[in-house]
Amino acid sequence: MKRLAIIVPYNEYLISDFTEHFDAVVEQKDFYYKLVFVKQKSNRPINKGKLFNIGFSLMKNQFDYFCFHDIDFIPLSDFDYTYSEKPICLYNGVSPITFGEHQEIEDYDDFVLVNQTHFGGSIIIDKEQFSSINGYSNEYWGLGYEDRDLLARLVSKGFKLRTHKEKPIKKSYGIFNGMNSYGFIKPSNSKISKTTSKSFSMSLWFQVSDFPPHGADVDNNRCEYFLFGRPGYHSGLSITHEGKIKGVVWDEHKENPTLVQSRPIMVKTWYHCGLSVDLEDSTISLYVDGQLVSKVDMYTKPMNYHSKDYLIGVGNPRANSWRNFCKGDIADVGLWDDSLTESEMSKIFTDGISKMGRFSTSKIPIAHYNFESGYDNIIFDMSGNNNHLNGVNIKYGKKIIKTSQDRYLPYRRNGYYGYIGDVQDLKNLRNIDDSSHPEIRTNKNIFSKKINNFEENLQKDGLNTTRFRIVNRENYKDKHEIIQVVV
Repeated sequence: MKRLAIIVPYNEYLISDFTEHFDAVVEQKDFYYKLVFVKQKSNRPINKGKLFNIGFSLMKNQFDYFCFHDIDFIPLSDFDYTYSEKPICLYNGVSPITFGEHQEIEDYDDFVLVNQTHFGGSIIIDKEQFSSINGYSNEYWGLGYEDRDLLARLVSKGFKLRTHKEKPIKKSYGIFNGMNSYGFIKPSNSKISKTTSKSFSMSLWFQVSDFPPHGADVDNNRCEYFLFGRPGYHSGLSITHEGKIKGVVWDEHKENPTLVQSRPIMVKTWYHCGLSVDLEDSTISLYVDGQLVSKVDMYTKPMNYHSKDYLIGVGNPRANSWRNFCKGDIADVGLWDDSLTESEMSKIFTDGISKMGRFSTSKIPIAHYNFESGYDNIIFDMSGNNNHLNGVNIKYGKKIIKTSQDRYLPYRRNGYYGYIGDVQDLKNLRNIDDSSHPEIRTNKNIFSKKINNFEENLQKDGLNTTRFRIVNRENYKDKHEIIQVVV
């Protein structure tokens, strides 16, 4: 039976809840575990990397493999602490919770990664592997970047990671100011008028700089960003105040809208989203970056909007409620009078709606706006159907929205974890590249300086330079331990 040491930075407010919950839910079937809480005696912000190194140094001769665990991450579902031959992150989704309410969670649809490269929360690594990368860096005080540094150490030493190759995508796009900019398409024939009353699909790229406001003082004109659809009983794609992509299709009786939603997205990041309504299959599907994220049954026919406009970047500019002006950028908008398949949505994400003059889908779109051609306030419909877009107060830009690069991502297990710490810290970590948090900004500068000569810096900073002094050591709840150190 393998022996697992779980090294956890100490927090006096969370240690009791964490330990009692962990011991209650984690079964020791194929391994023995011990929780080792390392308590930092210092006036400086917490240095998790150094505390992890200390815990490893003290326990390496007694245990076979190690888990480096944040005390504000608690395992809820599908967690697995058994041995792994490769370094692996144990969580695939996390969401803020109030401790004690976790038993009431019915599903994990809102549980998402902190970010794609996050290699913290709860990870497992073999002790020989950890020694070979010289452990964690000791240089990151406070919030952020100790996990990114660890991932870079694994890459530097040639450990196998998931490699994701991204193709470059350059788009022209409309810039919507969130106040009075939008686009509208007046149906010029019965075909486009009736498109959304039967099987249909829509697709677009977008990014937002923030999420819609929410609160008692926020009216329904501002609580969503509408991306593309038809007004009145709004059917189409929008962004909620929770940061989710939402697809809605109203029924012919205006009583029971069908709803699909994504997990929360990140700001200042380009996404592709698509909505597909299949009346033959009686389903509505939502796609994000070429992947199916939600599919539900649809029991009634869609609403008939007759000759109402299609709108981009606004719910209804002339209404007293649910105006929902979008604050962000929108690109490559398409509309089809049939349902698209998952492979077609994936191809649109990879190649765009058209490539080298040929459409990526089996059917020609009813309308296509790539924001590259037009005159005055008119954006041309590139489908050839002359359903041109009228722009109001839209500015325009063009840039690469996705670069070509190999991204090294950690392997992950399928665990869902609850976050019981400071919610603002989690928000800052979700948007770590753009965070203004002073500790994150300082740690980002440290990482940026190290990365150009990373191999040399790795040898100078880590397990071999971890200095500490033990000031107290005591057992905790029978088999666990608290170790207080001066760092």
